[in-house]
Amino acid sequence: MKKILILSILFLSFLGLASCDQEGIETYSGSDSIYFAPSVYGISDGATITVTDSTGITFALDKAEIAGRIYNIPVRVQGKSSDVDRKVKITIDPKSTAVSGTHFKIPENFVIPAGTVVNDLPVTVFRTADMKKNGFLLILNLEENESFNTNMKSKVINNLTNKKISFITFKLSFDDKLTQPIGWYAPYLGVFSAKKFFLMCDLIHLEPAMFNQKLGSVGLAISDIMYYQAFMKRYLADQKASGNTVYEEDGKEMVFP
Repeated sequence: MKKILILSILFLSFLGLASCDQEGIETYSGSDSIYFAPSVYGISDGATITVTDSTGITFALDKAEIAGRIYNIPVRVQGKSSDVDRKVKITIDPKSTAVSGTHFKIPENFVIPAGTVVNDLPVTVFRTADMKKNGFLLILNLEENESFNTNMKSKVINNLTNKKISFITFKLSFDDKLTQPIGWYAPYLGVFSAKKFFLMCDLIHLEPAMFNQKLGSVGLAISDIMYYQAFMKRYLADQKASGNTVYEEDGKEMVFP
């Protein structure tokens, strides 16, 4: 089966330029500091915006032919644009558990193009067999070079705990371990299992990834869930009546409430 590489883009919100996050970088106005943009402008999932220095992805709800993802992390300059391309120095932190060339790859050369102050760093994450059992962590560090400084390092976001958010370190975690997605509504769909989940998606032609949304999202209204329940109950009853009872991996009969 042909393998597919899908693209996941981190969207930035530029709506909060006058917010407290903007206040956190005013100190560095006029300097050519380099930083990971999600720590200031946030990441959007289409519904909410989260200011963060880390994120995670999972292949668990992807179809088998999906071989990897390209994840774009915006890197931005606090300062002015230049009339020449400016090289950005990015290193892989030794605390990373992900292996370059096996679990991911990043460009050998990455620049902020002339006339701009932002560029997306493409991180290619490969879907590997060991992700079924283990999660992996990639930690990227921005470092000072001839083009940029890293004076804009971090800020405290919780004075009680002294918790900080980093501007120059970004953590990306990834795995392929299937757990109950947030869109699985147990009162109607019953106890979650991988076999039940993928059987339902195959029979009703549902995209597994849609269950990574909250209840009430497109395809996950209560009326939708009730339809899935009724469809599967009828299917399982028909299979049982014809002598083909469907069982879970543990040997128990598959049921929907």
